[in-house]
Amino acid sequence: MLDVYDTPDNFSDHAERSFGQDPSRVGELGSAFLAAQQGLGVAATAKHFPGLGAAARDENTDAGPVTVTVPLAQLRSRGEAPYRSAIAAGVRLVMASWAVYPALDPERPAGLSPAVIQGELRGRLGFGGVTVTDAMEAGALAPYGGTGDRAVAAAEAGMDLLLCSARDPRQAEDATEALAAALDSGRLDRAAFTAAVARVDALRADLD
Repeated sequence: MLDVYDTPDNFSDHAERSFGQDPSRVGELGSAFLAAQQGLGVAATAKHFPGLGAAARDENTDAGPVTVTVPLAQLRSRGEAPYRSAIAAGVRLVMASWAVYPALDPERPAGLSPAVIQGELRGRLGFGGVTVTDAMEAGALAPYGGTGDRAVAAAEAGMDLLLCSARDPRQAEDATEALAAALDSGRLDRAAFTAAVARVDALRADLD
């Protein structure tokens, strides 16, 4: 958990889901934790990119839409800062937030936004590992259609893995069918899709 909380008792602090308020310290502690995990053969996941530390106490993306309205400079200097450390430490996966960050994309949650995933995470920070969504059934995604719509939008944004965690087999089936149809129709770029599969395959091979 690399969220840097900015206000005591806000969402990240109240739930004790943050290493602290200092981005450098969060990056240091988070990187040490992920290095220990990966040293034991566990692929660590850093979340929630580009940072949920500015969310108020009642702003929970599991329950409904959340908008994190911080300036771009602050988002990069605080929210994204620990990810630079984590990437340098070799983190294998990064999970995107379902909050909307108007400084980067005023219309889509981070995990559905090419500007956030391909622009900030891969382009600006240089992350080459596996991207993974947060729970696909999250309340924050209610305005973005059903599971199939969300799955395709996430793949278009650059997400490699989709977290279907609703304990309903149909959820994964809907996502799979929608992705296959979008790939066959040409809506999803085949080269990008193949690259995502290759990243996931490489991760799996390293864990065998």
